[in-house]
Amino acid sequence: MLEKKESYTSIDIKELGQVSLRKTTRVTDDGTVISESHHREVRVPNQDITDLPQHVQNTINAYWTQDVIDAWNDLQQQINEESQ
Repeated sequence: MLEKKESYTSIDIKELGQVSLRKTTRVTDDGTVISESHHREVRVPNQDITDLPQHVQNTINAYWTQDVIDAWNDLQQQINEESQ
């Protein structure tokens, strides 16, 4: 019987608060993996993460303190000011 499962297999937190996520999709046939693929995405502090599974949200929210979010927002403001 074919079965498809998706799960987040890696959560990497970068110095400035960005979170790199790797989602793995596995297709199995009677328990034997016949296909596996990976998708990466990056989330940044203060970005909506409500579409992610609760355990992933909990991990991210534990790191995204107000200090991390404020530092990210300050950096983005500085970049915007320099590009004008």
